[in-house]
Amino acid sequence: MCEKTNTTWRDLAQNLHEEGTPVEEICSKVYEEFGSAFKAKDSSARTVKRFLRETFGAASIAPPPKTFEEQVSERRDKILSSEAAKQDKKLLTKIAVTEMIIDSIRDVVRERPFRDIKPFEVKVDRNYSEETIVLMISDIQAGTYISKESSGGLNEYNWDILEKQFVQLYKGLEEIVTRHKQVAPISSLHVHLIGDIVEGYDIFKGQTRQIDREITEQAIGVKDLLCEFLIKTLYLFDKVHVVAVPGNHGRIGSKGENLHYVSWDYIVYKWMESELKQYDRITWQITKSWWQMDTIYGFNFLMFHGDDIRSWQGIPYYGIDRAAKNYTELLQLIGLNYNYLELGHFHVPSELPGVTTEKFINGCWPGGSLYSMKGLVTANYPVQKLFAVHPTQGVTYRYPLRLTLPKKGKK
Repeated sequence: MCEKTNTTWRDLAQNLHEEGTPVEEICSKVYEEFGSAFKAKDSSARTVKRFLRETFGAASIAPPPKTFEEQVSERRDKILSSEAAKQDKKLLTKIAVTEMIIDSIRDVVRERPFRDIKPFEVKVDRNYSEETIVLMISDIQAGTYISKESSGGLNEYNWDILEKQFVQLYKGLEEIVTRHKQVAPISSLHVHLIGDIVEGYDIFKGQTRQIDREITEQAIGVKDLLCEFLIKTLYLFDKVHVVAVPGNHGRIGSKGENLHYVSWDYIVYKWMESELKQYDRITWQITKSWWQMDTIYGFNFLMFHGDDIRSWQGIPYYGIDRAAKNYTELLQLIGLNYNYLELGHFHVPSELPGVTTEKFINGCWPGGSLYSMKGLVTANYPVQKLFAVHPTQGVTYRYPLRLTLPKKGKK
């Protein structure tokens, strides 16, 4: 009983019920006012509800039945709440994985020591126009593993072979440039990185069984190989300009989940740029776009990886031709046009002529994959494309740089 008003808890409960107060709220207010009269809050609620049932009947304190619309709304809220919780869990997982990747990268980041390199001089007897060399590098797919056993001896690819291929790539570049420098001056190299620098790990089902190192080691290792290669090119050229676009093997997350530049290719490019910042003779053109335009002597070179062009059993000639025409129209929106198109992705080194543009498709480093050899019954020699650009003639001579020397025929 309340000493001030002589009101009992029963009086308070009855008055609140008659005013239309919900049962749970009645129980709460009774306990708040007369808590000392009960053993605990739950016993207070049970006592108050029993009193209300005995006084007013069970139906009077039962909540009114929910309408169909209310039930639908309640169910929807539960689903939305459950989905929100799932998304929060996925986000936390992604953040945790990202932090682990950052930590693993941070552990191996080091400042690459600067080497003062001067390009060698070659005497030129003729007064010919200067030329610029372009080297297309794509589809390294560092980390790919193909055993002789799994391919029946048709191919083999692993990290040791990849390191030897970088040595061979430089030897081929050095020999060709040295030879042509005896005819015309050559001072600049443009390196076009066109994606699929790493193999990745979840691009297709079962990929983890076809790699010889996990993704962070792929990125770290190929970054080191590319940095050393670019430094060595300074022995051949006064200036080296690097232009880069991402591929599809380096993407982070499933297809369409993230933007195209959320990619291990992009990470490798930016990491290389940072690590080689002391070399002012190496310049960089890295953006978050999926395409890039490089201009040499007024000739425009458009490059993108090519994974959005549908393919079937090799080079999709019609698809590439249609893409070239579509890009011609698309780039007119910003007043651009191009003379040459460069692609990777298809692993088949090719050159496609056109009325106003020429298309170059680069080769790949692994050569024939298990998919191409078993499913398409085809393979290609591991090559990368090199060509020269003349100030008035545009692209002139071109070479496929072999990453593995061909075997000589038996006598």
